[in-house]
Amino acid sequence: MKKKVISMTLAMLMLGTTIAGCGDSGDSTANMTEEEKAAWEEAANDPYGKYPELVTYTTGYNLTAQGADTLAGTAYENDTPSDNAYTRYLKELLNIQNENEFEAQTGDDYNQKVSLAIASQEIPDIMFVQDYSTLVELVESDLVEDLTDVYNNLACDTVKQSYESYGDNNPINTVTFDGKIMAIPKTQLSDGQDFLWLRKDWLENLNLEEPSTLDEMAEVLRAFVNNDPDGDGQANTVGLAALSSVYGDYPNNTFAVDNIFTALGAYPNIWITDDDGNAVYGSIQPEMKDALQLMADWYAEGLIDKEFTTRTNDDIVALISSGQCGAFIGPWWAPFNPAMTSSYADDDAEWINVSAPVGSEGAINAINTKSYGGFVVVRKGYEHPEIAMKIVNVNSEYAMQDTTDAANEIRENQSIAYFNWPLYCQVQPGNNAEIMTQNIEAVINGEAEASTLTTEEMGYYDSIVRFQEAEAAGQKADSADYSQYMSRMVAIHKFQEEPANFLTPSYFETTETMATKWASLEKMELQTVLQIIVGEAEMSSFDEFVESWTSAGGQTITDEINEELSSK
Repeated sequence: MKKKVISMTLAMLMLGTTIAGCGDSGDSTANMTEEEKAAWEEAANDPYGKYPELVTYTTGYNLTAQGADTLAGTAYENDTPSDNAYTRYLKELLNIQNENEFEAQTGDDYNQKVSLAIASQEIPDIMFVQDYSTLVELVESDLVEDLTDVYNNLACDTVKQSYESYGDNNPINTVTFDGKIMAIPKTQLSDGQDFLWLRKDWLENLNLEEPSTLDEMAEVLRAFVNNDPDGDGQANTVGLAALSSVYGDYPNNTFAVDNIFTALGAYPNIWITDDDGNAVYGSIQPEMKDALQLMADWYAEGLIDKEFTTRTNDDIVALISSGQCGAFIGPWWAPFNPAMTSSYADDDAEWINVSAPVGSEGAINAINTKSYGGFVVVRKGYEHPEIAMKIVNVNSEYAMQDTTDAANEIRENQSIAYFNWPLYCQVQPGNNAEIMTQNIEAVINGEAEASTLTTEEMGYYDSIVRFQEAEAAGQKADSADYSQYMSRMVAIHKFQEEPANFLTPSYFETTETMATKWASLEKMELQTVLQIIVGEAEMSSFDEFVESWTSAGGQTITDEINEELSSK
């Protein structure tokens, strides 16, 4: 947290814009004493400097279901998007306050609000944007501030070192346009592999071993369907839960079944590199046929939920929560899904994550994610562009190391409403989840003192200890504590002990033709995949799909991607 020594040029630039925002017209410094000027200058040029007066900034607020749901019944249930543990902390530390120009649920709703703001040419002072294409649009429209000097002089050491940990995939490269840093990227941590999540109590009831291969997985699903795993004497259990979209958005799409495809060497929905070094679309490769045939066989036998094509995500949650299904595929944070928290709370369900199904080399074939997960931009001309960097510094470093009483609310909120930051942009090393788990485990095992933990780690540690104490007392732990324990102490452990074979996609973004034709190509793909799986189409329809996909824009997109890659 060392104070940065910055150039006089930047100091005067920031001081000038700060003062300009305080006066009415003309020489706005005329009404300020030298001492007041110095105080504003110092605040603007310190990574953690507190402003002499409250500074407000407009933003778009990314609402999340997790924060809203888990605050109920806690001391923070009356918190709002402009008055919560995080906004109060930023006000105390930096003397800044968010004013939300719009609030929307994360995902499509929020992205639509962002699009409307861009279309009106009136974006908030500081805003988080999810997609790279949106960032490009903002830069090309000259709507956002050049943050090169702000980043170089005000980014804390933790932020800079975290970016550098990604090597050639440094997220800063992504936001650099013509040598200028135009945004602050949020890092996308290495998400690890998806797992097969199974009801452990069902395995024990049926005296089954944990599966590894596709054949062993099929045997477990077969038993879950046919052998009354819940012991109620009724044939009312289903096989593997699955999304109607089947695969995609790895590994952030709980209930998708990508692992079944990758186990057979197929990598759908991503761009991969072929033997000649060219980017090709995984969904049209020959390996898809074996995977689709296996899915069709499993569906016909009833190993896959017979109603998966019509179930929504909420339907799947209800199916699992009610104890009718004990198998799905999902990431290490799947224990936060209501499907698991509800079944734990209501049905005493015991879950376990299993490294299955594995590929030919005996490990899960997983897909790497990109190193960035969104961007913080600043409206061009905003008087305090440095505020964006300060908030990211606080999110990524200061709040993690602050052990004062002022940070207590932050620690308490780590396990119940972590995503309530007004600008949810953290910068962390790629394997941060594993690092935190190792640090927490060291304290639990008596190998380190709790004082060595960051505030974020302390929040998780407290939650895990509460879970362990409840279990030891024969009591039902809080669902939030259960989720933290299962994800960090069980799931992360598994991918540390049984690492996957990772494939890195050759391309992540959107080309010009993709912007107009990708939706129809995806619809064509999903329709073919579903028809084959449920037995409405022969495998020969896959070859017909490949031809149609290629001629309907797929080849043009492939050419665009390879041209873009060759130009880098």
